[in-house]
Amino acid sequence: MLWFPIIKAIINRQFKIGSQLIVALDGTKWKERNVLMVSVIIQNRGWPVFWCLLEKKGSSNLQQQQQVLRPVIRLLKMYKLVIIGDREFHSIELASWLKQMKVSFVLRQKSDTTFRQKL
Repeated sequence: MLWFPIIKAIINRQFKIGSQLIVALDGTKWKERNVLMVSVIIQNRGWPVFWCLLEKKGSSNLQQQQQVLRPVIRLLKMYKLVIIGDREFHSIELASWLKQMKVSFVLRQKSDTTFRQKL
């Protein structure tokens, strides 16, 4: 987290406090390791803010996703955050947690997913 003041300074120069920030949650493979990463989108580029190496193959779980998102949400709490994620991050639990954290989100869903309102 030594780089957080640098990231914060860069973001403060690019965005007004209270403005909307797009934050990407993404998983990728690097060598033989899975990396779970959170990046801020600045001028159509992802600036890595926080990441962790996963000890397993495959998708991340809710606990790991919360582990990388919490510090970023705290760091950028003075902005309106919108978390975006691909199909790996389609869980109802993640969406509920983000809603509880008062963070907007857009999570890509599989094509056969349906939604309905509670009656």
